[in-house]
Amino acid sequence: MTLPPLPEEGHHCESCGLRYGDLTPSAALGLIRSHPARYRRRLLHLPIDVLRRRPAPGVWSALEYACHVRDVYDVYGTRVRRTLTEHEPTLEPMRNDERAEQGAYNQQSLTAVLLDLERNAERFAALASEISALQWSRSAVRLPRERRTVLWMVRQAAHEGLHHLNDIGANPTDRAVLFDVDGVLVDSYPAYRRIWSRWAIHRNLDPDLVLSHTHGRRPVDTIQVVAPQLDPAAEYRLIKEFMAHEGDSFPVYPDAAAVLRLLPDRRWGVVTSGRTPTVLQRLRAGGLPDPPILVDSSQVRRGKPDPEGYLRAAQLLNVPAPDCLVIEDAPAGVEAARTAGMTVIAVRTTHPDEELAGAHHRADTLSDALPLITDWLDRTHR
Repeated sequence: MTLPPLPEEGHHCESCGLRYGDLTPSAALGLIRSHPARYRRRLLHLPIDVLRRRPAPGVWSALEYACHVRDVYDVYGTRVRRTLTEHEPTLEPMRNDERAEQGAYNQQSLTAVLLDLERNAERFAALASEISALQWSRSAVRLPRERRTVLWMVRQAAHEGLHHLNDIGANPTDRAVLFDVDGVLVDSYPAYRRIWSRWAIHRNLDPDLVLSHTHGRRPVDTIQVVAPQLDPAAEYRLIKEFMAHEGDSFPVYPDAAAVLRLLPDRRWGVVTSGRTPTVLQRLRAGGLPDPPILVDSSQVRRGKPDPEGYLRAAQLLNVPAPDCLVIEDAPAGVEAARTAGMTVIAVRTTHPDEELAGAHHRADTLSDALPLITDWLDRTHR
């Protein structure tokens, strides 16, 4: 039997929207760790006849897809281990349809399948989390012209889990995800530290004191707090001059693209203390998609920690505030989202835990927040 070709190293799945090139190792592991709970929620409510029903000839049932993903994590764990310890090993194909028939996928116990899926996913993620930087490029061969790296194997395993969730059928959601920009999507902290320190010294102010009032706030609000005797508009023009000297020193976080591209059919947007032209320029420079809605500092009378920006975003998306999830990095943004009545995940990119205590959840990076995001979106509510 002729084997279907493997996806390429830079595969882009039109069906589920996943781009391998966007998927950092940490983002892939975040996806993999999220899958057991998502499959559990997706399948446990299905009647037995629906669970085992094939919707069309040659199309697997929901239970068969879950069995397949369970086996993917087991088989790919073996493939990764072999590739890390052998020189370009030749890999046996999975032969998915034969495996499904021989293993009687459609007759298996859902409870047992879900337990094994959870175990296999965690084992695979634990193995992949120990891979060193030099090992990601090690490769194996399935067919003579099909050489694939360890990085591809981890991305492929993450893709299998995500893709077949879509095959089973997504839970409808009217929830939305709102992102702050600086410190969440864009790594702007080093550049902003230089800019505000330069301005503080220029105005004979304490740089550390000034910096403590910048995170999550509009520049004019910061200026009014730390130097009320100065003209905010004039000082903001000076700040923008300093910013222009930084050029492209505002890279996007490496896992931002993967996270955003997993929300193609979701409602999402950004709420930022910056200005739209600058924000879009930085997002596009990093290869990120334009947000469906963008609320910037010019669209609100009061910046963070006031909730006005987040409430406006919810209004633009036509989503009730309690059905919005916010990803923030700064105490002012956390306070704004909480006051708006939204759920908040804080990433520890710019502030320690004790300063983010107001958030409902905390994670080190966007990749680490991914299971929390998908869990929140999948849950039924109200």
